[in-house]
Amino acid sequence: MKSGLVFLGMAAGAAVAAVSISMMYPDIYRRMVRDGRRALRKGKRFARNMGI
Repeated sequence: MKSGLVFLGMAAGAAVAAVSISMMYPDIYRRMVRDGRRALRKGKRFARNMGI
């Protein structure tokens, strides 16, 4: 029970932080998506070159 409340508090804190950052910097979500796609492509390329 106690650990559930801790997890719920951490999730709520992360949500509040994400909302406040996105309000200050509206384009941060687009940048995160773009950089995530780039990292995924590079990871796939790295794995392909390693022969995995």
